[in-house]
Amino acid sequence: MKKFLALIVLSVAVCATAGAAVQEKSEGAESKAEAKKEEGVFPVVARWANFIVLFGGLIYLLRKPASEFFSTRSNDIAGGLQRAQDAQTSAQARMDEIEKRLAQLSSEVSGLRAEAEKESLTDREKILAEAKREVERVIEQSRQEIERVGRTVEREIKEHIADLVIDRAGNTLRTEMTQDDQKRIVVRFIQKL
Repeated sequence: MKKFLALIVLSVAVCATAGAAVQEKSEGAESKAEAKKEEGVFPVVARWANFIVLFGGLIYLLRKPASEFFSTRSNDIAGGLQRAQDAQTSAQARMDEIEKRLAQLSSEVSGLRAEAEKESLTDREKILAEAKREVERVIEQSRQEIERVGRTVEREIKEHIADLVIDRAGNTLRTEMTQDDQKRIVVRFIQKL
């Protein structure tokens, strides 16, 4: 209620000042000069008092909202500065972490390269060993196959030679063997038994 009454008083003071200003403008330049000459100290003091009351009332009415506004604004600015400081600190920490990772990245790449070369050598050795085993296995299979084929060929040759010998011996026996030779062979055979 006090604020409402103070606002009414201020409005009246503003209207009175504005009315006096309008009246002065309407009078003309000559009457202004005469009015100023006739004007005394009281109207000037009244105008200054009106001015002081008007601005004093405005200051009184706007003091609390203005202080709240400036206090809130100050707190908002301080909070914004604090958030900006926190964000800068966080960004700096992330930047330091990224730089640290980048520094470690080259050593990690070197480590991975060395590990890949080591695995490559190991794989190469395994492949060579496996290839040697495979070659040895193929050689052993080939050797066994050659031996088998050799035995088969040898047996076939022996059979063929035996057949040829038997045929020749048979031919020889038929043509050159006499009855006495046959008796001697039978006797020898019986004696061996």
